[in-house]
Amino acid sequence: MRKSLLLILPLFVLTAYSGWSQKTLKQGYVKMTLTDIKSSDSQMAPMLDVMKGSTNEIYFDEQKQKVEINMMNGMMLMRVYQNIGGKTSETYMDMMGQKIKTVFSQEQLQQQIEASEDLLGDAKVVYDKSDTKDILGYKCHRGSIEYDAEGQNVKMTFYLTPEIRVPQVYVQNLNGLKLEGTPLAMTIDMGGMMSMTYEAQEISDKLAPDFFDKPEGNYQEMTMEQLQKLGMGGQLGF
Repeated sequence: MRKSLLLILPLFVLTAYSGWSQKTLKQGYVKMTLTDIKSSDSQMAPMLDVMKGSTNEIYFDEQKQKVEINMMNGMMLMRVYQNIGGKTSETYMDMMGQKIKTVFSQEQLQQQIEASEDLLGDAKVVYDKSDTKDILGYKCHRGSIEYDAEGQNVKMTFYLTPEIRVPQVYVQNLNGLKLEGTPLAMTIDMGGMMSMTYEAQEISDKLAPDFFDKPEGNYQEMTMEQLQKLGMGGQLGF
């Protein structure tokens, strides 16, 4: 697992309904908020407080999705554009005045999936459909997985709904992870070193026709290798 905080953040959006939702959402918007983050490391814990309230937003239809990650009240904004049918992915990052763009080839996307599968090894997602939650009107059931990441034990717990269908579930650094639904809540526990909890705060079936338009401005294009040298590497796509 990469050491940078930028590389261990996952993501996934909502308007409130009463009771269980009756329709499958195939396009729209999901907003996840980092509601809790903590660490047993006394030096790291104070620095993590600024991360609370960070958001992950997904805009999606059946072929495309944009994932927008807003950290520390806009100090870092990352937008990932993926065309599933065209098998393309582009990432735009705005961080403290720096603008960076990374374009991923089909070969690089496949390499990310293979790296994710290697990381997971034989670990499988275990589902418990008797453990359910109503999150903003969507019935969710529990899924969990535990694996070893370079000697670090990682436990992930999800509450997923099959009633929202994003083209691909976004879990950063785990491009090869398959889930039977879209997470509306997620906790990542890295053996006490750090624990993060995300939960959906908003869901909508409204989607602007220009949601997939790329940001304007002068972005410096970098390769993944260049990003890694800056300490911002990792699998920024899906």
